[in-house]
Amino acid sequence: MGTNLLECFLYQSKLAPGVDATCVAQIVKTARAFNEKAQITGILVFDGEFFCQYIEGPSHQVQNLISLLSSDPRHTDFTPLLHLHQQPYRKFSKWTMAYHLVDDAEVLEGIGTRPGELALQKLQDLIPQLDTD
Repeated sequence: MGTNLLECFLYQSKLAPGVDATCVAQIVKTARAFNEKAQITGILVFDGEFFCQYIEGPSHQVQNLISLLSSDPRHTDFTPLLHLHQQPYRKFSKWTMAYHLVDDAEVLEGIGTRPGELALQKLQDLIPQLDTD
């Protein structure tokens, strides 16, 4: 996936009222196909109410995806937590979109109030539990 410098973006959002949580399976399926074509890798964690997602890839592709994500009606309270430019390597290079459904709300609790790097570290700590299919 190239050695060019990367752009990285981390955000948190909330499932929109009236949207069924079962839509997340389709979101993950679509994201994996889209991200593969766009050379984007990352991770999505969902606890039944909140999303936390980290994406990384070529700048123009990440910018395009941020625009799509920020306007997606399936979630609200889109809150950027970290936006890094010119990163030398990928943190989640193996996954077009790793996904983890947590049934313990404490996993994502407070992630939106952490400084960006600490929020990202919390996501990285979840790696052993991820669904990476």
